[in-house]
Amino acid sequence: MTHGRISGLSRTALIAIIAVVVIVVVVGGVAAYLMTRPHVVPEQTLVVYGPWGVNTPEGQIFLKIVKSFEKEYHVKIEYVGTTDYTTEAQEIMSGSPPFDVVINAEVSLLRQLAEGGYLVNLTPYLEQSGVLNQLIPYYVNYLNINGSIYGVPVDAWTKPGIYVWVSTFEKYGIPLPQSISTRWNWTQFMYYANVLKSHGVIPLGAGAADEWPLVIVYEPIVYSIGGKSLYYAIMCHKISYTSPIVEQTFEFYLALITEDYFGSPAFAASQHFTDVYPLMENGTVAMYFMGDWTPFFLNNYTAAQPIMAPWINPELANQYFVVSSGDWAVVPKDAPGNKTLAIEFVLWLASTGFQEKVLESGWRSISPNKAAMEAAVSGEITVPPASKVVEEWVLQFSNNLLPDIADNMPSQFEYNVFWPTLAKMISNPSGWLNDLQYMEEEANLIYNQTNWDNTYPLCEHVTYTGPYVYTGPMYNVPQILKSNGIPLPSWQTNS
Repeated sequence: MTHGRISGLSRTALIAIIAVVVIVVVVGGVAAYLMTRPHVVPEQTLVVYGPWGVNTPEGQIFLKIVKSFEKEYHVKIEYVGTTDYTTEAQEIMSGSPPFDVVINAEVSLLRQLAEGGYLVNLTPYLEQSGVLNQLIPYYVNYLNINGSIYGVPVDAWTKPGIYVWVSTFEKYGIPLPQSISTRWNWTQFMYYANVLKSHGVIPLGAGAADEWPLVIVYEPIVYSIGGKSLYYAIMCHKISYTSPIVEQTFEFYLALITEDYFGSPAFAASQHFTDVYPLMENGTVAMYFMGDWTPFFLNNYTAAQPIMAPWINPELANQYFVVSSGDWAVVPKDAPGNKTLAIEFVLWLASTGFQEKVLESGWRSISPNKAAMEAAVSGEITVPPASKVVEEWVLQFSNNLLPDIADNMPSQFEYNVFWPTLAKMISNPSGWLNDLQYMEEEANLIYNQTNWDNTYPLCEHVTYTGPYVYTGPMYNVPQILKSNGIPLPSWQTNS
């Protein structure tokens, strides 16, 4: 036997063979393990900016519902709550937005971004998925630009009229309309408001410290006097604030103030909009012109019942209007993450499945998804009773949905002129004619500066062809103002 060899093999060669065998066995074992273990896909992330704060009830519901999307698509939604829409728009235009999806309500900004080529055209995806056929056209049309859809409606809200505290009405024997066909006229509304006053109850909540709730009082007065035509004319400034018919709409608003239906000026001016809810619960206030988010904020879906605002013009008594808008989701063309996944997410937000969960939760009373609302009305899904009433109205009167009259004015006019003037009239109704003159001067300036006719889609083709004086019943409103020392316009005092 030769030293250093084993059966004709050198020791070195044998060690090398053994090493190779060990490596093959190990590699094979690893390969077998990788083939048999579950396939793990790295979790992706979508950054979503929306208008609901993370720690608010709305934000919490949203995050809870989207968990099913996270699970199905193996994705983590990183949600940021913000209403700084201007900054969002600037970030999109920069080409380096920090988000993949944006949800917000500023339609004019979103349209500008779409027209500038900064957003993904969602039309083919909406059509292929079948989601487009589920949606109510009114909500889709907000971001339909020349036949292309750049945003999907992910929620909707309404301002259906008045929310009444049911137990207060029952306590004082005031009957509630049981159907739209029995809704009050202005005379009945004033009568029941006086009954409440006689019992020491303040008829109406104001929320005037926030200013915008007073718009919800003014809107139904406008469409109850002049319908859609007058409503759009005021929104788009196609009629002067000093026109007699516009002055008449403000006379009805002033009558509520001078009759102390909001309580004392100091009381009304002190309330933020959420302050009214406990005042309703303790019996201090009976009614509130407010949106369909009321039961959600009350966390009580049976105590407050929605009724349609009273009609004024007998010629419009059988026309039913509902103010409605919502929030839209868009995908920036330069979204930093998985754009395909971002599109899937916004389609999912508009889908019947997501929308049914929203309605069932009570977060929203209505949906831009017609199929989801039909499921709620038919009883296929269970929703709060107050929601079902509004859903039936929207489905039935979808041709008479109206945009928010103030939100569709130039923002500097809305925030700096329109809202504050409505609030100012609460404390100083006698100066109303000067206030309207001021609004007219500011409107002429701001609407012209912003080129609103040519830049804002809802106002592009609006013209006013209706009467410039309302000749229907005034329900003693001018006399109420006069008896309270409120000046009337010269055309009214001279007639």
